[in-house]
Amino acid sequence: MPAKARCRIDEAGLYYHIYNRGVEGRVIFNGEDDYNVFIGFLEDYLSPPKDPDSVKKVFKINGRSFRGTPHQPKNYFNDLELIAYSLNPNHFHLILHQKTLGSQEKFLRSLCTRYSMYFNKRYQRSGSLFEGPYRSIPIKGNKNFLPYLTRFLHHTEGYSSYPEYLGKRSTPWVKSQVILSLFKMNAGGYKYFMEEHKYDQKEKEFIGGIIFNNDTECLERRSLSSSEETRSDTASKTRTRLPEFLAGSFLVFSLLTGLGIRNIINVAISKTSQSAPVPQVLPAQTEEATSGAILEEIPETTSGSAVATVKLDDPSLTVNIRERPATDSAKLGKAQDGETFEFVSKDAGWYEVKLANGSTGFISGEFIVEEANN
Repeated sequence: MPAKARCRIDEAGLYYHIYNRGVEGRVIFNGEDDYNVFIGFLEDYLSPPKDPDSVKKVFKINGRSFRGTPHQPKNYFNDLELIAYSLNPNHFHLILHQKTLGSQEKFLRSLCTRYSMYFNKRYQRSGSLFEGPYRSIPIKGNKNFLPYLTRFLHHTEGYSSYPEYLGKRSTPWVKSQVILSLFKMNAGGYKYFMEEHKYDQKEKEFIGGIIFNNDTECLERRSLSSSEETRSDTASKTRTRLPEFLAGSFLVFSLLTGLGIRNIINVAISKTSQSAPVPQVLPAQTEEATSGAILEEIPETTSGSAVATVKLDDPSLTVNIRERPATDSAKLGKAQDGETFEFVSKDAGWYEVKLANGSTGFISGEFIVEEANN
């Protein structure tokens, strides 16, 4: 049976609720390492791009040493903002702010493909990891619902951005201040909102529509209230489809949020602090494996195994030492006949050599004789 087509709204400036789960509901995060890899991928995509020279590595192929730059993932630092996230054993949720048209789709396709490749290789499996294309619900109009959506994401036993909202962890690529500053909340106000605020019936219905675009695509039926409230409100289990419900509920929700959020903030400020469960804080990030990366290969010998000696037909002449392996590159200095240098690498007919100040430069191979370092 062909997969159901999904019509996504793609507009710059919109906020989106994104979610996806494992195929047939299977687990996609087996433990701490998997969570950390996924979070590491988010960091790669959403942090400022790295300087290629800073990520060069030395590696060996068939006994020969090479120095090169691993293939770097695409970067969406100026295109997307991550407002909040929630990772659970068999699914994930993201709240994204799309700044550049089309960036959301490219980012999510790359993220899901990259994580699937990691997961399949680690656990020696093949085939699809996710049940299908990700779900994307655009948030249009009034932004007052956003704290309610982050509250839903942060009520999880998995990994989430909740510590960023409480000020317990600083992560530059998680934009918690978008929510906190928009509603003049501090960490204490948000904590009270998370732990003490009780949804009324209309809030439950509205948030239910925003969280899932229809009842056949629910990833879970997480309660928005205590079990006692849920038993007394059994009639609320039926959710109206989002497009049909928004028109009728928008006015009611605007009134609710206009009063509710402000009241929550005021109560939080006046309420004395109470003890509450400490949210789980993620351990330090581990370095991502670069298996399968495409590298720019630059052959080199082991440092100190050979020296490069300048050989000139006329000893009264000198040869230029250049910044890069090209005749139009800047000159760093000159070398005389018979002068020797520690050999670093060879690149397209140029020898990279180590200079007295610790930096490196390039001398044309036409004037170099490679000799063993005795």
